[in-house]
Amino acid sequence: MHKYTFFSGKGGVGKTTLAAATAVRTAASGKRTLIVSTDPASNLADVFERPIGPRVTEIATNLFALEIDPDTATKEYGERALAPLRAVLPPDAMKVLEEQFRSACTVEIASFDRFTDFLEDTEFDHVVFDTAPTGHTLRLLELPVDWSRHIEEAAQGNGQTCIGPVASLQGAKAKYDHAIAALRDPGETEFTLVCRPERTSVDELLRARGELRTLGIGNFRIVVNGVIPVGAGGPFANQSSSQREQVRRLSGMLDRPCVEVPLQAGEVKGLSALGRFAAIAFDGKEDSLHDGFAGTRPFTGFSPPHVLREMVTGAAGSRTVVLTGKGGVGKTVAACALAARLAREGNRILLATTDPASHIGQVLSAEVSSEVRPVPGYPGLFAVRIDQKESVEAYKAKILSQAAASGHTGEMLAVVKEELESPCTEEMAVFEEFSGLVERDDFDAVILDTAPTGHTLRLLELPYDYARQVEMMVAVRKDDVGATGAKGKLDALVRRLKDPRATTFLLVIYPEYTPIFEAKRAAEDLKDSGIEVQGVIANFILEEDDCSSPFSMSRYFMQQHYLQVAEETFRLPMFKVPMLPSEPAGTEALCRVGRELLGMENIALAVPETAAGIEGGVK
Repeated sequence: MHKYTFFSGKGGVGKTTLAAATAVRTAASGKRTLIVSTDPASNLADVFERPIGPRVTEIATNLFALEIDPDTATKEYGERALAPLRAVLPPDAMKVLEEQFRSACTVEIASFDRFTDFLEDTEFDHVVFDTAPTGHTLRLLELPVDWSRHIEEAAQGNGQTCIGPVASLQGAKAKYDHAIAALRDPGETEFTLVCRPERTSVDELLRARGELRTLGIGNFRIVVNGVIPVGAGGPFANQSSSQREQVRRLSGMLDRPCVEVPLQAGEVKGLSALGRFAAIAFDGKEDSLHDGFAGTRPFTGFSPPHVLREMVTGAAGSRTVVLTGKGGVGKTVAACALAARLAREGNRILLATTDPASHIGQVLSAEVSSEVRPVPGYPGLFAVRIDQKESVEAYKAKILSQAAASGHTGEMLAVVKEELESPCTEEMAVFEEFSGLVERDDFDAVILDTAPTGHTLRLLELPYDYARQVEMMVAVRKDDVGATGAKGKLDALVRRLKDPRATTFLLVIYPEYTPIFEAKRAAEDLKDSGIEVQGVIANFILEEDDCSSPFSMSRYFMQQHYLQVAEETFRLPMFKVPMLPSEPAGTEALCRVGRELLGMENIALAVPETAAGIEGGVK
């Protein structure tokens, strides 16, 4: 058996459940097993139904778990790096260094440094990695290569990196080189790529497999999770045929059969359920997990569409609308539907995504590039995606140009150029793009489709992190006009994000335990930053009249229970998006979702909403 197993895939495909079930199964076979979550919005504790946190925690015999916490990892990493300097540097110099080690750069390097610790582990027979959604996992797996190369290049240059002198990092380089070797060794490591039997999910899996191959990683197992069982009935029956088509499409691109895992009638939580689920998923056992929610009273607390309309329109000047939530809850479809509907009503709308694994182009059935462009078939709607590689190149060019304009010598410019080769530059560049989108005032609204929760929270923390660093620069160099200007820009961005008259934050969930409580944690983190969430969009809602089988009724009652939990948890207006018969994509499907969310008011064009009216674009 492999020493390391990674679970990766699009948000919401069931990576954590499958990873946890694998860990339970491996531990039960007598192997000392550790499961590690690298997701900053980890829900491993939810699945095991017990606290875990950043320290190795015993779950059961032979089974241990840990969640990498960026804040804890950063604090410990900074202390290890700074401890030797405290005896030799004066307090003022240490204060500057400590502030630098609170930077965005250190958060990323500390989290990934902690991740590589477990690729050197000798305490456990098997280590299972439950990773963040695809785009951020690819970034994590690129970092050992990037940092090893950066340390080597810096050693040949000025001997400095953005996190300290090369001399203090040579030990880290050896660790990162070992991590690279372990990831690339098919005898050591297996990557389990997970998808749902849906077009966007399958496409993301295939794209991730291609990118992993470019990193020298090639040992894959493919799992298709959530396959609707025969006889599910109701709206599930309509989805089943399209699911089979996607499974056939995927199977035709693989060199060995994929593993198909049936959708369960209830949630998979706790050691007993995880053990049963492992037997269903990996041994083909005939079984189904049900919840005890039969007879739950119907939920009647959804707010009318006009309440959401007031939240996303009506502000003086441009409004920013940010949708966030767990991977797989339907943020992209909700963002596209809101944008298309508002554009149809005569507004000028910019739809933007900060997700490195975004699929807004697939949902719109249109190409979306890294430049702001009108979307064909959607009058008034413009779209853009942040391309990380292009953002980095543009950011480097901008910084070098500013340095040259400031009169820096050739030697100093060479140092700046070398420091810009740091892997940290990518996060700074993406933040710069994000802030530029939020500041656009040539649209009636900017609607942001964000990455899954943990990475969105990190992005939203960046203005505060950079503001602290710029304040330090202004304090140290009061004559630095550039730093003073940057501080003013960052202060304005922070004020805008905190102002509910300018920015609307919406949580997107579906009615199950994990999406609700991940959203709750996100709302609490946002509140700590001075940002209030205004509403909740509940997706994939079943109607009782459509549920004609024991399977669909079991899931209906589970939803009614969790909708009441969501109402009690958030105490915010909640808006409904029904389960659709197929994956929403294109104008007609988005029109339907947009009508559910915003209603029929304020239609600028006197065209009946018929199939004929929709044909030429969202009207």
